[in-house]
Amino acid sequence: MGTIAQRFESGQQKANEGHFKNLVMLARVNGKVEESEKQLLARIAKRLALTQEQVNEILENPDNYPMIPPSSLEERIERFIQFVQMIVIDGEVDPKEHALIGVYAIALGFKEDQIAGYEEKIIQYLKEGKTRSEILDLYI
Repeated sequence: MGTIAQRFESGQQKANEGHFKNLVMLARVNGKVEESEKQLLARIAKRLALTQEQVNEILENPDNYPMIPPSSLEERIERFIQFVQMIVIDGEVDPKEHALIGVYAIALGFKEDQIAGYEEKIIQYLKEGKTRSEILDLYI
């Protein structure tokens, strides 16, 4: 059912909430959310214009927020970059995170045989200190 506010949200807002939920699930996959992951989640929530109430609701009830992939290639790539940022931010990539990112990438419309290559390249760019915007510019 959801709250009354959830019933009147725009499609874009629901997509943002679904994306944030996926990031939360990536952060939680190893059983705990590291401080660095919390900080990244907070920055992304702000960028997605999510209120603290919405963030708390998603954290408490992530299953209520389905993934709604964006239609533009730029937004899909940006979301994939954010997924990769989330799995590397704590300094180690858990095999469960790696598997989950593959599922999310397919849902975003990426071809299965390209995902590992994109992920490796984005990890390399992040290690080089490139920002999300700089990496996005390389792909569009």
